[in-house]
Amino acid sequence: MKILLDENLSEGLIEPLRQLGHIVDSVGSLRLKGLDNGRLYREVASGYDLFFTKDRQFVAQLDAVTEPSSVKVVLTIIRQQPEVQFVAAFMRPLSALTGRPPGSCANGRVSATPPHTRKEPWS
Repeated sequence: MKILLDENLSEGLIEPLRQLGHIVDSVGSLRLKGLDNGRLYREVASGYDLFFTKDRQFVAQLDAVTEPSSVKVVLTIIRQQPEVQFVAAFMRPLSALTGRPPGSCANGRVSATPPHTRKEPWS
């Protein structure tokens, strides 16, 4: 699965997600921090399967988007905490879904949305 992490999520998530077999980029690693949300969605996120963000305003703005896109935007609702704890809290549900601890991979594709996230409705 191809995943993009918004600039408001820890870069520390990249490697654990890759270890599960995903292709992972972040807004920071692509040097796109500060890019307008609309442009980010239209030009960048549309090339991914999942886009994780903590930005409620970004998610709310999707109701106004009329062009179709295959990317699923996932609002991550984990409370702010030090990076190590945040990454562990983010990865725990993914590990439970795959039956493998973080760092292991068996053709690793996770097909369900982790329970700590909420999929926003699409119009």
